[in-house]
Amino acid sequence: MAVVLTNTLSGRKEALVPREAGRVRLYWCGVTVYSRSHVGHARALVTADVLCRYLRARGLAVTFVRNFTDIDDKIIRRAAEVGIPAAELAEREIRAFAEDVAWLRCLPPTHEPRATEHIPAMLALIEQLVAAGFAYAVPDGSVYFRVRRFPAYGKLSHRRLDDMEAGEEIDAAKEDARDFALWKGAKPGEPWWSSPWGRGRPGWHIECSAMATGYLGQPFEIHGGGSDLVFPHHENEIAQSEAAAGVPFADLWVHNGMITTGAEKMSKSLGNILSIGEVAAQAPAEALRLLFLGTHYRTPLDFSPARLEESGRALGRLYEALARADEVAGGPPPALPVDGALAEPPTPFLTELCAAMDDDLNAARALGLVFDRMRELNRVLDAGDRAAASAIRRELAAVAATTGLLTEVPATFLETARRRGQERTGLSVAEIDAAIAARNDARRRKDFREADAIRERLREQGILLEDTPSGTMWKAG
Repeated sequence: MAVVLTNTLSGRKEALVPREAGRVRLYWCGVTVYSRSHVGHARALVTADVLCRYLRARGLAVTFVRNFTDIDDKIIRRAAEVGIPAAELAEREIRAFAEDVAWLRCLPPTHEPRATEHIPAMLALIEQLVAAGFAYAVPDGSVYFRVRRFPAYGKLSHRRLDDMEAGEEIDAAKEDARDFALWKGAKPGEPWWSSPWGRGRPGWHIECSAMATGYLGQPFEIHGGGSDLVFPHHENEIAQSEAAAGVPFADLWVHNGMITTGAEKMSKSLGNILSIGEVAAQAPAEALRLLFLGTHYRTPLDFSPARLEESGRALGRLYEALARADEVAGGPPPALPVDGALAEPPTPFLTELCAAMDDDLNAARALGLVFDRMRELNRVLDAGDRAAASAIRRELAAVAATTGLLTEVPATFLETARRRGQERTGLSVAEIDAAIAARNDARRRKDFREADAIRERLREQGILLEDTPSGTMWKAG
């Protein structure tokens, strides 16, 4: 096994080398819970999920940590806008996040810590940095990190310190405008905790350093998140963690590309955001996952409802092939557990699939292989080769465990998709069945012009007909 991942730190593909044989530790930055998660969050969540699934499928034990930022300027502002305490807002959004991540079919992390539950660990880390001269307190009780005391600052984002703009905290008491907050002195009406420097709350970056090292130690194998976190968040994590410990923070830094809409990045500030809940009302979760995996995780992905719809149609074709196989076999095969699903790939197809995924988690290339294999499945079904169909179906069960795609019972998935599509057309099932009966009657009378006209009217309304040996079937197009 030789998994390589693009390391943002070096800009090169590097081998994943477990520091303990058979075990990998992964920290993925989670969400700031001030509003509902959106499609950009979904891509980061699915990227982490597929990375974790694949490593586990290849036989590695993965400790996966994904945090919640549940105290932050944005949370405080939003809570004030809606007139509830910040803690209540955070709790509400964490519950909504749980619904979203369950809909996405993401496996639960090993640990899912909240920042507010780890204040003592953050204070201990800040005290260590102050004692070593890497940080300093100012009169209002805030504590800042001295970026110029850390010579490697900028190594992740590949920026020179003198070319960087001032940090987000505007404070005349800072020694350097680029210094960043480890601890923020409390302002009237804000949540606070006691500290050696007075009442206050943690800065954004310190929480991940404290939680990552608390659960995983230092150094650990993989740290990841969206590419928008490279600077300043991950850059600052490196500075404070490595300044305190004197050793590397993480071996590999993995970042997924942003979601765009046209030429713009999708973001809340631009108002072009689509929440996960809004996507859930339009398409099945696996359609969104298929759309994500069809583009390499590091590449920006242009999102549109049309692309999501196209992905849903492609997903439907995959499930139709599986449903055919299951009908011949008398039912679907048992679902495979994720752990060890690809530990010893027994077939040329799965070996080739692993080669694609080993190469920087190239799910797009792997999906090409899956679609080819589906075409082969249809071919052997047409030929009546039940043994070959059964063998391919077992291979695809391993694909399901590894990617989170094709995890549903095909017949159930197709029926749900059919009902969803039928509801969108505005036609009732009775109306569709009546039109099919009228078409069948026209065909019996050899009035093929009328039969074709009925088919065309249904097509224009979004209903596609397929004549099979079992009768005329319909689905939403």
